[in-house]
Amino acid sequence: MSTILPALHDDPAAAPNLSGHTICLWDSGLGIPCGAYISVSDLSKHLWMHGVNGPAKSVITCAWGGCGRAPMKRESVVRHVEEVHLQVKYLCDQCSASFSRRSTRNVHVVKSHPHA
Repeated sequence: MSTILPALHDDPAAAPNLSGHTICLWDSGLGIPCGAYISVSDLSKHLWMHGVNGPAKSVITCAWGGCGRAPMKRESVVRHVEEVHLQVKYLCDQCSASFSRRSTRNVHVVKSHPHA
């Protein structure tokens, strides 16, 4: 089991609060952010409603708060929003090491705590 630790920011709308929720800043058209209050754990489902769906290799441009990143594969969008815009951190339950990617934390647990 792991802990998701939301980063703290100066702008409370830009990052998840301590309950794991955030305000969606995905541009829903005409430069207007969605504004929905969403759970970080439901980010993938929410972004699906914004058209972040289809084949994993399809190319999508991030529309989160005016992001200027080059278009990316659809399969990378949720991870990008978590890492770059929400700065979600995944903590190791064994040693409290912090990781920006869940997969990296999972590899750490297997390698560093094989008997956990």
